[in-house]
Amino acid sequence: MRETNIYHAVHTGLMDLKFCGADFNPDVNSLAWELLISKHYGGAIFLPSNNEKGFEIVKYSSSIVDIKDDGVTVDDLWNCTKEHYGLTASAGIIGAASIPIKKIKLGYWVAPGSSEYTNLTSHIGYKFFPRARLRAGSTSAKITKSAFGTIRVFGVIGRALPFAAVGLAVFDIISIGQCVYKK
Repeated sequence: MRETNIYHAVHTGLMDLKFCGADFNPDVNSLAWELLISKHYGGAIFLPSNNEKGFEIVKYSSSIVDIKDDGVTVDDLWNCTKEHYGLTASAGIIGAASIPIKKIKLGYWVAPGSSEYTNLTSHIGYKFFPRARLRAGSTSAKITKSAFGTIRVFGVIGRALPFAAVGLAVFDIISIGQCVYKK
């Protein structure tokens, strides 16, 4: 359906009514004006009349409806978030421990072909527990070396933390979403 102005729409509508045999001959300008000023209403009924305009406005029904807002508010979301993180604050700690930090800023030498980043967990493990390694040649050492590229215990934990943080973030989002949905 093409958009048109109100006067053209009224004129076309009256022509269609005349074609169907309806006896409705209002003043087109007055009818269009009444329709224009009644745009804030849900509807109006115009009936034929013998007055000077040729029509009578029988009813306006207001489109202003009192809608009860049962939607989710920011307070609901905040309360659910506080309630959730009271139980699993570990997600924030793990997320913070897995933030990448440039090795040069921590005083490490960057080997050619290696990453220039490390994280807080790996750094703390290297500084305070430098000998914490998996036993060389063991099955667990072979698996972690192929999966994570190191056999240092804190190196493996540091490289696995971003994946754990993503998993916990998904859990957090689902848990908070369920709480908000219930409210």
